[in-house]
Amino acid sequence: MKTTPTLAVLVVSLFSLASCATTIIDTAPTTTAVAPTTTLPSGTPDELFAQMQETIAFLSKALSESNKGVARLRVAEVESIWSTLEPQVTDRGDQFVQDIQRIVDLAISSVERNRPADADKSLRFLALVMEAL
Repeated sequence: MKTTPTLAVLVVSLFSLASCATTIIDTAPTTTAVAPTTTLPSGTPDELFAQMQETIAFLSKALSESNKGVARLRVAEVESIWSTLEPQVTDRGDQFVQDIQRIVDLAISSVERNRPADADKSLRFLALVMEAL
């Protein structure tokens, strides 16, 4: 007769524990991703170099603040400026184009490798190039 009360307690405990299941109610707002619109930069080489310098300065600041999302956007802007600027400066020689490409590569590696120092180097080297123009 002792097994009946034990069995009854076991059955009641199973039903009461089963009713304690976790219910998750998702109250987060849903958003639809909107593709960013991109416009190619335009202007004279001097204007584009100035824009690149400003963008790399913002890139360096974003990396120092550990804001990876903004840093990725800034490096994409640098690449966009360079794609517009490169055909305009090819007449200055292959070495000049390679030097600017190294500056852009430093900006890219600063984000890929999380190295704010590379962004700072890129900014300093670009300033030197701009002084030589």
